[in-house]
Formats: sequence, C-alpha cells, structure tokens
Amino acid sequence: MPRRPISATPLELSHPLAARILADPDRAVLLKPFMRGPLSLKCAADELKVPLQTLHYHAGQMLEAGLLQVEREEARRGRPVKYYRATARAFEVSLELVPARLLERLEGYAAWKRLFEAGVVKASRQRNRGDTLSVHLDGDGALIWGARVSQNIRPDELAEGEPAVLDFWGAGLRLSRKEAKMFQKELWLLYEKYAHRKGNERFVLHLGLAPHPQDG
Repeated sequence: MPRRPISATPLELSHPLAARILADPDRAVLLKPFMRGPLSLKCAADELKVPLQTLHYHAGQMLEAGLLQVEREEARRGRPVKYYRATARAFEVSLELVPARLLERLEGYAAWKRLFEAGVVKASRQRNRGDTLSVHLDGDGALIWGARVSQNIRPDELAEGEPAVLDFWGAGLRLSRKEAKMFQKELWLLYEKYAHRKGNERFVLHLGLAPHPQDG
C-alpha cells in the first residue's frame, strides 16, 4: 500500500474497523505513540508497556483500518525493521459506524471513569488511610460530594505531603453567562498550561462544566 501524506486536518475514515478502534479507548490509545512520529513496534510497545505480540496484532488491525501505515524499513540481519506512523494526527468517523455498545461505553465515560477511580484508590493507599465519601456545604451553601474533604472546606489532598489527587463534584455553582464562559476559558487555559509538560508521573484528568439540567 502506498504511503499517504500525513493529514494536517482531521482525516475522515469510513472503514467500520477504524470506527470500532477509535471508539474503544483501550484500543485507540495504542495508536497514540505513532501519532507523534514514526516508531518501531518494539519502541512503541516499550512506551505503552504492552507485550510486543499484543501490539503486533493491533497494529495489523490499524493498518487494515487505514489508521496506520509503514513509514520506512531499515535493513538489518534477518528481517528489516519497520517503522510505523499514524496516517493523521486527528481522525473522524461517522457515529453510524460505531457499534452501540462502544458508543454507550464511550458516551458514559466508562473507561475513563474506571481509570480515574483506580487512580483515586491508589492515592488513598499511598496515604495509608481509608478514603471516605464526604458530603458537605461549601461557603456559599452548595452541597459538595468528594473524597475525604476536611472540615475547613479546603481539601486535605492539597497538603504538601499528600499525593497529587483531587476528586469532587458540585451542582450548586451559580454564575452569570459571562462568568461561566470566563470559567470555561480559564479551565481550558489551565489545562493547556500543563498539558505538554514532560514530568516523570502520569495523571488522569477529568474537567467538566455544564448547565444544570433542572434549570431553564
């Protein structure tokens, strides 16, 4: 198959297999290293911390689906080493191609929630104490759900010696339209400030803001 130029805009694919892969976070994440540049399967498997045989199987599927291509081959004794690259840095598929079970899972954030919750549990174990569900009123009288929030309303996770974890939900935030848009922008800019750093720890992040469904 001839190499296609790397698309600078979202590449729209119509292959049902591409839709199934992209809609499954556990499979789509295997494409991530190749979206940054050409890599051998061995290097990508080491980065992803998955068995080489597992990645070899999924790479074959991604090739078939048009998500991956062979960028070049390097000669060596025995078989040449193939370097693979994603066919684009962003992809789009029609929702009609996504199986209902995967769409339901993706829209329900099930995979991400499992990952986030596992991280919270891990941090709780690092603190050497049982985590608790906390429900409290904040300073403005809004009810807040969270994991182990101190009596002075300031989450004790912020203490210097604690793991870097924060987990709370609230449905009592009251803002004007202008304030809400400002908050939305500030959250995005805060994410962008840290998103491209190269620290030695990985973190799961969930940012969300939405109008209360019972208003208006």
